Amino acid sequence: MPWRQILRWGLRGLGLSLGLSAVLAAAWALIFPDAARYLWQSAEGQAELLLTGKPVSEVLENPGSPAQLKQQLRLVQQVKAFAEKELQLKPTQNYSRYVDLQRDYLVMVLTASPPLSFGGYTWWFPIVGTVPYKGFFDLEMGKAEESKLQDEGYETHFRPAPAYSTLGWFHDPLLSTMFGYGENYLINTVIHESVHATHWVPGEVTFNENMASFIGNQGALAFYAHTYGKGSDKYQNALQKLADQKVFAAFINRVYDELNAIYTSDRFEANKAEDKVATIQKLKQIYVQEVLPQIRSQGYAGFEKQEWNNALILSYRHYNQDQEKLETIFNKLEQSIPQMMAFLQQKDVLKYFREE
Repeated sequence: MPWRQILRWGLRGLGLSLGLSAVLAAAWALIFPDAARYLWQSAEGQAELLLTGKPVSEVLENPGSPAQLKQQLRLVQQVKAFAEKELQLKPTQNYSRYVDLQRDYLVMVLTASPPLSFGGYTWWFPIVGTVPYKGFFDLEMGKAEESKLQDEGYETHFRPAPAYSTLGWFHDPLLSTMFGYGENYLINTVIHESVHATHWVPGEVTFNENMASFIGNQGALAFYAHTYGKGSDKYQNALQKLADQKVFAAFINRVYDELNAIYTSDRFEANKAEDKVATIQKLKQIYVQEVLPQIRSQGYAGFEKQEWNNALILSYRHYNQDQEKLETIFNKLEQSIPQMMAFLQQKDVLKYFREE
């Protein structure tokens, strides 16, 4: 068959496919206009990340680049190489470009929950499955959805996020927002997002985030021990930060347990609402008087002044509720991160993390 005819048929088939896709997309947008607008702002935001910025090598070679930025870029390269070689996380082309976002967040993340239940509000997306939060590049669109959920009776929490992983579908750039929380956070985040690129279970966000948080914490310690030694100030400071994080996570779990006991009781809803208010006030006092004195790291003071609601508690639990279980398994595996990752990638691993 002549190659020109094959080419014409191929182009004709491509044209029909694109045309059909366009028709279906247009019909879908008419039926689900809010979802279409959300996906469009997501596509625009992701495109900005992929099409802007500069290669890290170019930034490092530029004499005009700030010395601190160069130091941070080299650190990320060092951590990524360590994570791939020593922790055996999946090698990727991530962090080969640098994007200065000119703002202090990448996306704003919305979490929602009924006021007398920790059921949580969920969304569904391709690839990642059902998720208990929703990210917005468009700040005003996020605020509008938050307001809509509040009008429907949900409690909400709307917070900034400095980074996320595309799970290997794109080459994630290095973002200026990742540098705003200190060296330990940067190291932890690079490893955390590398875990997501290595393994992700669709529809199991709490497991995925707890896994990445745990490996991020332990990986940061391993990096400091490997690079500077366990006797170094950097390692000891990272160890203290992790200890403080455990204290805070334990308290959040306590808040969850006490409130959940109220919600699952057989009392009238009006009584549950009253008990909730009283319990939160009591727990805020406990936080100030008993929890804060145990914590040496900065960043925890003032938490008692925030509005505590179910969405806020869930947003922390998505990252921390299974840390004790993970630590038990980690210790049994001789504190080996490669062995831990192999364990966490078993098909039936979720049975170890189901509520008893």
